[in-house]
Amino acid sequence: MSRQFAANLALGIEQATFKDEPEDWFIKTADFGDDCDRILQHRDGQFTQLFEDLARYHAIFQEGYDKIILLRPPTYIGYDRQLTAAMQCLGYTKEQFQFIIVQPLKLYAFHQPTQRVHAIPDLAVEELLKVVSMDTLSWYSLRVPLTDVAPINISTAGQPTPVNSLYCVQSTYARCSVLLKQADKQGFIQANTSQKENWQTSSTYASIAESSWGSPHAEKLANQLRSTSTVLQQAAAEIAPHLVCQHLESISAICHQWLENIELTQQGCTLLLAAKQTIYELLENILEIQALESIQIDGKVTKAA
Repeated sequence: MSRQFAANLALGIEQATFKDEPEDWFIKTADFGDDCDRILQHRDGQFTQLFEDLARYHAIFQEGYDKIILLRPPTYIGYDRQLTAAMQCLGYTKEQFQFIIVQPLKLYAFHQPTQRVHAIPDLAVEELLKVVSMDTLSWYSLRVPLTDVAPINISTAGQPTPVNSLYCVQSTYARCSVLLKQADKQGFIQANTSQKENWQTSSTYASIAESSWGSPHAEKLANQLRSTSTVLQQAAAEIAPHLVCQHLESISAICHQWLENIELTQQGCTLLLAAKQTIYELLENILEIQALESIQIDGKVTKAA
């Protein structure tokens, strides 16, 4: 029996019916700008989702954090106001919460009869994952600002083609790995590849910051790699993972130009290793997307064996 129905009953009946039953437990969110007070616990003892959220975020603040950033879909209308009002009832401030409304993916596909790319209806995640990998979905979701609709052409995403930006980044990583292996076999360096995430070489060049480069592409690549920490700081401050994706795309594009005329030297291997490790760090540890050492390049499978 709902509270509204009970309110419509005669006064004596309501008192008799609910005399020995508990009532709903409200929190006075209307005092802090909400449309009305919100229920935290129903009379049957069931807690609401708002109560569960309050408990979770209160625990986070008790651990010493001073701000919570929440990503939410555009369908959660009014949730921001409800939550911040409820947390203010507990003594927190609305400035301690930041809400980012994340826009959805927009799917496109190549239409054979018209020979054009068209928008297609949304697919369930289970169906979409039959066409593209989770890494691909993650990449195309993150490579545009979170507040923008993220387009993904499922006809080319995940395919070994230059229009697939993730493939370009992963193929750069694979090419760097292959060239470092070649340099090791040819005696230019001694490489320790036991740890995928942290290759070591015997190169006498301590860092790319201490080197001068004869190639303009090498110089440009070194500068791009040196700017990684600045990009990460900006991406973190602005909650902007697309800046990391853009940085990876820039590294990939410059590196491909440099690799067209590369000569394997100790100095070149220092730059190769820096590019490889930077791509790995950003892909795997920041974006949680796999860096591949075996990938199809120009119709052939390239593998760092």
